[in-house]
Amino acid sequence: MLYYFENLPEDKTQVGGKAYMLAMMAQMNIPVPSGIILDAMPSDRELEEVYQFAKDGEYSLAVRSSATGEDSKENSFAGQNSTFLYVDNDSDLKRAITDCFNSINKESSKAYRQHFLGSSKEVPMNVVIQRMIDPSFSGVYFSKDPRGKFESWMLEYIDGVGEDLVSGKRTPTILSESQRVSPDITSEQIDEIIRCAKLVEDKYQDDFDIEWAIDKKGIVYLLQARPITAKASISNLKRIGHEELERLESIYPQETVWDGQTFAEWTTAPTTLTTEIWANSFKKDQAFDKALQELGYVGFSKDECLMDEVFGRSYINLSKLGQMYFGPIPYTIEPIPRPHLKFHFSKVTPHILMKTPQTMWRMLKVGLSINTHRKEVINDATKALVDISVINKRPYDSKIYQDWTLEDLLSRFSKESSLFSERTLVWPYILISLTETTIQTLISLLKSIYTPQEADHLIKRWSGAGINSETFKMGLYFKKACAKPNARHNFLARYGHRGPGELDLSAKRWAEIGDDAFYDYPLEKYVKEKNNHTLDDVEAEIMAMKSFKKTLILEEWKILKDLLELREKWKMAILKPYAHIRYLCLEIARRYQLDDLNDIFYLHIHEIKNFKSSYLSLIRERKHKIEMFRNFNFSTVTSLREIKSVIDGNEEASSSNLVGEGLSSGMVRGKVVVINNPSNWKEIEWPENAIVVAQSTDPGWTPVFTKASGIIVERGGVLSHCAIVAREMGIPAVSGIKQCHIKFKGGEDVFVDGNSGSIKLMQ
Repeated sequence: MLYYFENLPEDKTQVGGKAYMLAMMAQMNIPVPSGIILDAMPSDRELEEVYQFAKDGEYSLAVRSSATGEDSKENSFAGQNSTFLYVDNDSDLKRAITDCFNSINKESSKAYRQHFLGSSKEVPMNVVIQRMIDPSFSGVYFSKDPRGKFESWMLEYIDGVGEDLVSGKRTPTILSESQRVSPDITSEQIDEIIRCAKLVEDKYQDDFDIEWAIDKKGIVYLLQARPITAKASISNLKRIGHEELERLESIYPQETVWDGQTFAEWTTAPTTLTTEIWANSFKKDQAFDKALQELGYVGFSKDECLMDEVFGRSYINLSKLGQMYFGPIPYTIEPIPRPHLKFHFSKVTPHILMKTPQTMWRMLKVGLSINTHRKEVINDATKALVDISVINKRPYDSKIYQDWTLEDLLSRFSKESSLFSERTLVWPYILISLTETTIQTLISLLKSIYTPQEADHLIKRWSGAGINSETFKMGLYFKKACAKPNARHNFLARYGHRGPGELDLSAKRWAEIGDDAFYDYPLEKYVKEKNNHTLDDVEAEIMAMKSFKKTLILEEWKILKDLLELREKWKMAILKPYAHIRYLCLEIARRYQLDDLNDIFYLHIHEIKNFKSSYLSLIRERKHKIEMFRNFNFSTVTSLREIKSVIDGNEEASSSNLVGEGLSSGMVRGKVVVINNPSNWKEIEWPENAIVVAQSTDPGWTPVFTKASGIIVERGGVLSHCAIVAREMGIPAVSGIKQCHIKFKGGEDVFVDGNSGSIKLMQ
């Protein structure tokens, strides 16, 4: 049906927040560009009426989506559905109307509904057709400053159309009650914006953010009004932020430093169960403790956890880690640029002096043992890999536990989670430690020949183009499965236990996704890429060096290559029992009759084993808190002082900080595609040269990498999945761009320089 703003019934709220508020404001005599609302695809008669409306105003229309529930107090659906500006003819108008109605089926819109509403089920779509304002200035008015910087209202604006403002492409001018002088907007125009906004606030007794525009004649128009979303309101976020800061300060000293590089592949704050299982492995007598002792280090001296939860994310406590290597010593672990020991004279105490001979002997003994026994360790780890592969030879089928009793499910779940934290992760932790040690040795040797920058570049290139990793094999096999449908079953049989976001137990595995995991890929292109792929001959490159140290460098490189390739194979192996922890939990959730099976992952192990209906409210609280924590982002290596500075408002993230670390060399220009949920990659409209922007990636992002021409991530070091696979695939990649997945909105034209680690926004 067709409604004009002036005659929409006040109880007709189903037309969506955008359309409803425009109509109500028009009926309150607030200046709103005149418009029509369609609650369904128009009939021929209605379409003719729309054409006449356009012609009466000499065309130039804005066609805007307005889904039911959109622009509500609970959910904004910001940017999820389509808008078309400056539509100026009948054919484009009809196409814009059709596309707006169809945008409810866009993958981003479905993902948003799934995330915030708990279901991707289609909701009714409505379309607003409105006179297009040709503005001199456009902006947004907030009845409360969403940053919390100003006590009352704030207003931001740019010249021209406001699309670049709300999309984040341009930095606005900001005004407030105390700073309301503008060289562009008159005091009368500011008063008019506030007057109109106040009418809306008084009628609906709520805080609003309101889009407005001033046309070439100086007339103020309101273009949209929506209640400030309650769940992510600045006051709520600030409260949660200060509560978490107070918790951290009550537990940890001010000089505490955390390293998040170990968990850089976690794309979001992990679920409760995921965090617990990994945290358990960093406790006394568990996997990490066993790994340290196996290598000759001291290990845990008391019952504590090395992994801390900081704003919902997982970090290694570097302030605790130092003593676990050699005992009480005046050193700290410094993570930048690579983890290393740093001496602190201020930490020297009589107790430490007394222990010094014993500590120095242990350091020498461990160093000598590691250097002389690395090959033996690699052989032992290889044999253990064969053993665990035999033990864990089970089908990657989430339905295999359907016939088990609840008692058997809980018993197996308890055993699987315990074994994973205590034993399964021992060898991976040993290999990670040896890899870091070997890199340090190799870098030291290379720096005696080359500059530090050249040495760093060599390590990056060799660790990508010089190794034949299991992850790269998986990527190549994935392309084969896309190109040859008959190979898909074999791919799932081999790699079905992996998937996007795989380190979180709530993420689906490829075995669960099935054939939907693949896309059509030209067979000729796959064959060409497979035949063209060759590894760099690093050994020949080293032997060509004009240095007597080349033999030592070659020996270290061979060990590092073995460690890197074995580390990837172990990761492939440990994710098999990890997938079964997920499958067991899903079946347990079915027995508990949870509406959303993934809710089980917001419980602790003991809560799953002793489930009560009262835990449902606990699940909701934890989901909400984790969702809130996603609004807080700190450095990969952070400290309590930095966190306090950010929370207290003493530090602002620089929107112009587009210099990070080059992970994979090369330069490319393309269009940004922001990905927060890699599971939805198939529904993305991929540009020709897609620059994928994400907080971090893991091997489950393989399909995304096959579509990417460049990668920008916030988190991930030179040995991260992103770095290695990007180098293997020849994709330029940059990390360390703080909050890149928030700063970029999608569609930006950027130049990625993987050599220097810089990102340039093209105009």
